[in-house]
Amino acid sequence: MAHPLRQRAPLWFRIGGLLALVIAFVVALLTFLNYANFRKTVQELHQARYLALGKDLRQSVEAGLSLGLLPDQNARLPALFAETRKSWPAVSYVGVIDPAGKTLAVAGQAREGELTAWADRIDNHAADASWYWQAGSQSAVGLSLTDNYGGKAGAIVIAYDDRDITALGNTMLWTLLWRALGVMLAAAALAWLGAWWLTRQLAAELDDAEAVLAGASLPPDTRQLVAETQHFVAAIDNAQAQIGGAR
Repeated sequence: MAHPLRQRAPLWFRIGGLLALVIAFVVALLTFLNYANFRKTVQELHQARYLALGKDLRQSVEAGLSLGLLPDQNARLPALFAETRKSWPAVSYVGVIDPAGKTLAVAGQAREGELTAWADRIDNHAADASWYWQAGSQSAVGLSLTDNYGGKAGAIVIAYDDRDITALGNTMLWTLLWRALGVMLAAAALAWLGAWWLTRQLAAELDDAEAVLAGASLPPDTRQLVAETQHFVAAIDNAQAQIGGAR
């Protein structure tokens, strides 16, 4: 029967495995952080693009207001909004809404409940603020409008499909995962190789010590002699005990 210690994995394998687990955890954490940072950066870049577009449209609306034309009276706005949708394929809605969520000028169709949600954004933000909204695969940026008295007059809203952002994020995620897997495999191989290289002599010494303790390093005839010597010593001890008892 093999000695229980002989059934253990080699020392270099155990040390290398521990190092590989630590490296895998660190690489997985860095991969997650890189993906989250990439996704956040892409979203912020898209928001910045649509906010810049919204500022240009707001200037057109405010130019009409300065002439006394309300958004629903400005015949130029629907054509401008339609041209914007044509130039930006991801844009599904461009319009001006009042604080109650009523459409004043629009190109595109809002989904059910979106106008109410955007009206809530207008109500919860300052009169000159910009805001961001998202639901499912639909996102929107809004730029509030002010009247001549500094009050809330509504907002320019640009809604767009952000599935291209999700697709780009998924592509990057798979790229990061494959790279992380490659790094993990290479690091694990190096960890096991390094552990074997550093512990090979120590492991050999431990094996020799284990063999001595188990008696496996002694030749068969020597082991028999040791056993007979042990019996002889035991017989002497018993004899001495009997002599001491007779006295």
